[in-house]
Amino acid sequence: MDFPLLLTAAEMRAADQAIARALGVPTARLMENAGRGVAEIVRCELAEIPGEVVIVCGAGSNGGDGFVAARHLAEMGRRVRVLLTTPRAKIQGDAAAALAALEEMAVVPVEDGGGWRHEAAWRARLAGAGTHPAGIVDAIFGTGFHGPVREVPAEAIAAMNAVAGRKIAVDVPSGLDADTGRAAGVVFRADMTATMGARKLGLCLEASAPVGRLELVDLGAPVDAATAPDARFRLLDAPGIAARVPRRNADAHKGSKGHLLVVAGSAGKTGAAFLTGTAALRSGAGLVTIASTAAGQMALDAKAIELMTARYADGDDAVPETTLPALEALAARAQALAIGPGIPTGPGMRAVVRALAARLPLPMVIDADALNGLGTEAPGILAGAPAPRVLTPHPGEMGRLLGISTADVQADRLGHARRFAAAARAVTILKGARTVVASPDGAVFVNPAATSALATAGSGDVLTGVVGALLARRLEPLTAAQIAVYVHGAAGEALAPRLGDGMVAGDLPLAIAEIMAELAG
Repeated sequence: MDFPLLLTAAEMRAADQAIARALGVPTARLMENAGRGVAEIVRCELAEIPGEVVIVCGAGSNGGDGFVAARHLAEMGRRVRVLLTTPRAKIQGDAAAALAALEEMAVVPVEDGGGWRHEAAWRARLAGAGTHPAGIVDAIFGTGFHGPVREVPAEAIAAMNAVAGRKIAVDVPSGLDADTGRAAGVVFRADMTATMGARKLGLCLEASAPVGRLELVDLGAPVDAATAPDARFRLLDAPGIAARVPRRNADAHKGSKGHLLVVAGSAGKTGAAFLTGTAALRSGAGLVTIASTAAGQMALDAKAIELMTARYADGDDAVPETTLPALEALAARAQALAIGPGIPTGPGMRAVVRALAARLPLPMVIDADALNGLGTEAPGILAGAPAPRVLTPHPGEMGRLLGISTADVQADRLGHARRFAAAARAVTILKGARTVVASPDGAVFVNPAATSALATAGSGDVLTGVVGALLARRLEPLTAAQIAVYVHGAAGEALAPRLGDGMVAGDLPLAIAEIMAELAG
């Protein structure tokens, strides 16, 4: 099962044209389908809320969708008013035809607000006869909008946000960039967004984007790989993950479920290793061995029950001449390796990390100080690796891999993850609210989870363990990353209402096991 598409504005325009050709209909028919779909969503959303619906329309196709929606809502018996942010004369094409059809009904008042240059004027018109509307529908700008909103539309949006009533956006909240999910100024703060045909990338990429609940509007034909063949972005969802989660095999034994070698921990940092190993077991690995320093092994033996331990160094740092053979011998009995959480940061360990990343013929997940050990030379080290590599950086670690600041990473999370994955030929998980999973072939998958509950020490170590377990279970690296990211985020969201800011990383492994079992049916 494919994951839902996330389209850029350009991809959606191309899809509209492809659908119109496939149906053999003009784009005006798509506008009719879109507006009718919006009207039905508004009807359901406001079914229990009495009062009128005010639809604020711009000059383009988004305004046209609003005109059609107003006509259908009136036909459903709903009291509707339309306010224009632009003079009638500037409305052209399909939108002008839709406005003419609306006005021909002679039921829905249409007011020209092109001259209302102050927020107070808009507030007065939105409130009507002194009562606030049941709902305010934003149909000012669509996917083609970029930059800050100015002049009359800016005043209208500010007033729409201030006036009480359920807020519904048509396709994209006005002022929001449909590709980035960011706003350069005032933006409509929607309680719900009725988006056309497919989710837009910007509606799902930024957790802070004011889109509310998303509802898809049917355009009369599917927006899929056939109508959007260049789409490279998708949204992780429960049905897609459920189709990929490994099922329980009645004949399974601990050896058949995979053996994960975890290179993690050192004096004072064995908690990271323990979390990684525990998460791996809870994610279905049959066997987990944690290799650490001598001090790390001693501490882990006092903590671990189901985990096996080993040592690769007697001191505080690795000695490449002895550490590498020891780890390669341990790896010979494993199906995958996870490296990084809590490891030493000295030059010996850095050399070991680079050697293992470059030459070990096992699938590997690389995290934490192992990422820092690769540094900006990571693409050259990883590109020729003999087995798949999955990297799990947070924005600061991604900045160190790229040689840029954390702020620069955050300014283009999707782009940096995508370019790095291609250069390193490694699946790259860039963590954060709305974690992204980038494949070397350019595909990117956005995780819908966005909870501050995961902003706790050790949360990333748990994710590493889940990825490692799935690699040990012989899943493809991209599939392992998709499942791990989704169940990790879902576990955080499931625990947050009950534990709030008191949730710790140690709470996650059991919740992840429960979610994976539920998804597996």
